[in-house]
Formats: sequence, structure tokens, C-alpha cells
Amino acid sequence: MPEIIIADDERILRESLRSLFTGEGFKVRLARDGREAVSKFIEKRPDVVLLDVMMPKANGYSALEEIRRRDKLVPVIFLTAKDADIDQLRGMEHGADDYISKSVSDEVLVCRVKRALERYDDMVSVTSSGRLIAIGSLTVDLTSLSVMNEGSEIAHLTRTECGILDVLHGAKGSVVSQDALIRRLRGVGFACEDGMLYVHISNLRKKLGFAGGMIESVKCEGYRLNLDRKENGR
Repeated sequence: MPEIIIADDERILRESLRSLFTGEGFKVRLARDGREAVSKFIEKRPDVVLLDVMMPKANGYSALEEIRRRDKLVPVIFLTAKDADIDQLRGMEHGADDYISKSVSDEVLVCRVKRALERYDDMVSVTSSGRLIAIGSLTVDLTSLSVMNEGSEIAHLTRTECGILDVLHGAKGSVVSQDALIRRLRGVGFACEDGMLYVHISNLRKKLGFAGGMIESVKCEGYRLNLDRKENGR
């Protein structure tokens, strides 16, 4: 039985979500604010976490940061009324696996939570366990989702960012169209909604630092990983 922590400061919504996910076979633990969500996470690691953004004591972003310090892989999803593009961008930058509007139907919400669990369960096989990718002077571990420089971790990727890098690296310098990249990611269970690919690419470039420029945008065609290109600033 998968276990989920649901954190929201609205009691009626918490109870409604408890009933929904209990009916789907989940063991549910509720939290009234971000601080309680982190406390319950530390007490017993769940399989997935569902967080509101605007909560007292500690908001969803702060709670996610605390959770990520302890576990870089557990699926964490924002369920929030703040669904503007800038809010989704901030959520992804904080390391969320998905960002869902509270206006979504129960069926879609449950489906996306279950997909997040499937991505988590299948991650090792999807990314070829233990495989390392060299990007300029950096090494990316597709299992731990870590970006390493001379043996020290300098950044942590989301599973979707790692999936993007894996697909582009596998293309061996060829251009991958945006549509093809999204299809490939969805085909192996990564979260990549239409219109958000550029956000994931932008975040990935930032995390790769100097080597980020090796991910090239090809106008009207798509993206490619050019390993022959010099790292930006070097």
C-alpha cells in the first residue's frame, strides 16, 4: 500500500483528499502546514508528498527544500491555486516533480500522482542504473541525479531534467525536435507538459553552469547536445 503525505491548511480540502486517496488504496497522512509536513516526512518517509504552496509556519517551497535535503528522489507534487506560469516555474526550480492546479479533476489528480510513483519505481531501469554521462568537464550520474565536478556534487537534477539530458545524449549530436523530445520523455514516464519544456531546459542549463551552453537550441528544429562545443566562459 503506497503512503502519501497531504499538506494543506484547508481542513475541508484535506479531508476530501484523504477520502479520495484512501479510496484509491493509499495510506494517507495529513499535515496542516509546511512545518508539520516536514516533521511527518522525517518521522516516516512516505512514497509521495502532495504540498499546497501557501501554508502557515512554512510554505510549500520551504517544506520542499527541507524534504530535498533529506531525500532527493521521493516524488513531491505541488497542488495549488497558484497556477500562473511564474508559479509553475518557481515550483520546478525548487525541485518539484509536478505542479498541479487545484481546479483539476479528481481523476486527473490521482492519475498524475500514480504516474509520479511509477516514475520513481522505474527510474533506475529507465536511466540505466549506474550510467554516467560526461558533459564537458562535468559528470552526471543518471541514478543519483547528481552533477559532479572533480568528484564533488555541484547540483542536483530533477528526474525530468535527467531524462532530457539522457535523450539528447543518446541522439549523439543530432537535433531532437521539441515534439519528439516530449514524446520520448512521456514514453518513459517523465513529467513534461506542453509549454513547459523550455522551463526544464532553462533550469538544466543553469544547473550545468559552464557546460550548459552545450545544450543548443536550433531555431525551428529543436535541441541538440553539442559535446564538441566549448563550455561557456572557458
